[in-house]
Amino acid sequence: MDKDMEWFARADLSQYADEYVAISEEKVISHGEDPEAVYQKAMSTYPNKEVALWKVPKGDIFIFILS
Repeated sequence: MDKDMEWFARADLSQYADEYVAISEEKVISHGEDPEAVYQKAMSTYPNKEVALWKVPKGDIFIFILS
């Protein structure tokens, strides 16, 4: 999951602005406006994969990682 989070933070996902994206293995596997539908499609297509769901903001994102 950490690799997907890092990928999400630096990937150009502007084509998905204001949409939810399901990500697995550093690629978008489903997207849309309804988070539940996006997640269900991702899980039905890739049932054995770990899937992360995020909403792509319209503008820049900032992710702070505290250690």
